[in-house]
Amino acid sequence: MVEALVQRLDDEDSLVRGRAAEALGKFGARDERVVEALVQRLDDEDSSVRWSAAEALGKLGARDERVVEALVQRLDDEDSLVRWSAAEALGKLGKNQPDVLLAVEQWIEQHQDSEYVGSGIDALWYLVADAQ
Repeated sequence: MVEALVQRLDDEDSLVRGRAAEALGKFGARDERVVEALVQRLDDEDSSVRWSAAEALGKLGARDERVVEALVQRLDDEDSLVRWSAAEALGKLGKNQPDVLLAVEQWIEQHQDSEYVGSGIDALWYLVADAQ
């Protein structure tokens, strides 16, 4: 089933791609193939696919540098839901992970004049706030 969902991430229909990303996040299939496919969807032309991929990566707990870097890049996405999903995912991935905290802090420093700096601050909040 996981392989079929990964294949659906390349479907023509953005709704199918988004639902496939959501399903992969729910099933918790955190193998390299799934993570790589979701990271690629962070650059999807459709914002709903990008936020679904960000949310799925957060749920999967894939903490490698490539995932963190890709999510940090989404903090300045044109779509507010994508920015929010990326911030939340970084918060989930970064609990007790100094490298994630450092990446978010550096992003905030580099984007102080950006209209999207609030996304970095949201991510920082998720990182330092007590887990619910």
